[in-house]
Amino acid sequence: MSFTWYDRNDYFDFPQLESWCEQLAATHPEWVSIETLGETRHGRPILLLTLARHDGGEHRRPAFWIDGGTHAVEWTGVMNTVSAISTWVQAAVETDAGAERLSRHTVYAVPCISPDGFQAMHEGAPFIRSSLRPPVEGTVRSGLDPCDVDGDGVVRWMRWKDPAGPFVHDPELPILMRPRTLEDSPDDAYFMCQEGEFIDWDGEKWISAPYLYGQDLNRNFPASWKPFSMFGMDGGKYPLSEIETRTVVDAFHARQNIAAALTNHTYTGCLLTAPHSPKDPLPMGDVLLLRKLAESAVEGTEYRVFSTHPEFTYDEKNPIVGTWDECLGSTFGVAGYTFELWDPFGTAGVDNPDPAKFFTKPDAGKLRTMVKHFVDAFPSCVSPWTEFEHPQLGAVEIGGIDYLHTVRNPPLELLENELERGFLVADRLFRALPHVVPTVRVEPLGDGLRQVVVVVENRGYLPSSSLQYGEGIGAAGACTVRIELSDDIEIIDGSPGQTLHHLDGWGTAQAGSSSTAIYAQLPGRGHRAVARWLLRGNGPATVVWNFGRGGSGSVSL
Repeated sequence: MSFTWYDRNDYFDFPQLESWCEQLAATHPEWVSIETLGETRHGRPILLLTLARHDGGEHRRPAFWIDGGTHAVEWTGVMNTVSAISTWVQAAVETDAGAERLSRHTVYAVPCISPDGFQAMHEGAPFIRSSLRPPVEGTVRSGLDPCDVDGDGVVRWMRWKDPAGPFVHDPELPILMRPRTLEDSPDDAYFMCQEGEFIDWDGEKWISAPYLYGQDLNRNFPASWKPFSMFGMDGGKYPLSEIETRTVVDAFHARQNIAAALTNHTYTGCLLTAPHSPKDPLPMGDVLLLRKLAESAVEGTEYRVFSTHPEFTYDEKNPIVGTWDECLGSTFGVAGYTFELWDPFGTAGVDNPDPAKFFTKPDAGKLRTMVKHFVDAFPSCVSPWTEFEHPQLGAVEIGGIDYLHTVRNPPLELLENELERGFLVADRLFRALPHVVPTVRVEPLGDGLRQVVVVVENRGYLPSSSLQYGEGIGAAGACTVRIELSDDIEIIDGSPGQTLHHLDGWGTAQAGSSSTAIYAQLPGRGHRAVARWLLRGNGPATVVWNFGRGGSGSVSL
């Protein structure tokens, strides 16, 4: 079986992705294992790869979670996950530093959460948000249904002339249609939509049909969930009503050592952080910590950092609900982020300071500049308008810009650069995991007595609880130190098992006013905890420690 490291120069479809993951695990079983978490409606596996030194201790180490493919059209998110997997494992195979890293920490990676929709898009389907969940029972679909009318294997744009149309030719860029103004002649007006045919058409009304697959998996997680509808998509009947979301949440819950997480999406070129809504339960300390870490992760990459609320909200009166990154924080108490890779506007030199608002209030001039950049630089991503005899509408034209490889994902020529920068963000978040290290001292006191002192310290960025909120809701696990003794040793003082406090990370001190040298001070709790025992006798002993998301282990004396 041959295996090649991912070189960031290609988009995998799902069979390629599955094969690559299986080959990686088969080629490097000492570092990679693969399992199927569950199967989709169409029988495709939801894969999870565990990256670590497979010596039996991989689930006791602080862990990083990374995933992609929640949304079917966001191929770059899938490939950024693959890129990170490949880079980390290759480093472990070829370098001492990489091997040491995966011996001390673990990575759980789900490359594609929604493989059905992902593969359908690779096979030329029209826009699919997430999965292939059929319409809600009782839904009547009528109107224009996107499909490949001209049989070329691609669903493009379609336009036709009509005096009531809301678009006209853009004189500065013939491939683009611009919004009609009051000064434009009705003779120049067009209707425009995705290529398709009408369902149950009465021969008169031109309306869009509801999406055949309208489920948005990133509105189905148990975080501020409520019935949701936007852009013709919904958030499911109830939280975790979908196979994919329930599978992912169950898998995450089963791995109590996860301390940080990144879910990859496109597009806008930003890292989203808390708060996620006006009622986000995270305390201000966690919000500041997450913001500071996000800003450090994107430094020098040109990605920006936005708080989901209120900075990255389509409608402030209707906050985004049921998202995976909010669930990571509010349900599990874990430092989690949504990463929106790829900024087509920034690539074209267009300043777009409020990308979320741009979805609902687009600027025609900025759109023109962006489209012109791709027309000039990547002509293969443009199809000239071509006349076609539509079976229902008669004379239409089909063509336009390739949305999938310009706006939603980078053209193939730009993929490598995007993934190089995307990996930097993922890698820096991985480096922020807690690093809990115990130091054991045995101090002879005379008269057969010995004092055993265990100092446990966290040398990592994140606290051993990940977030303060995780500790508060009991999701981060307890911090305990226990000494196990032979029958020849008795405890004179100290409980065999001792409960200690969670340990701050060095990032904790940077999340407030003490982050500058002018106001520097020591924290109130700190990064160390101590356990002591007074013992008499001789023989073997073992100290067993468990510090929540900071991991667990043992030391033999």
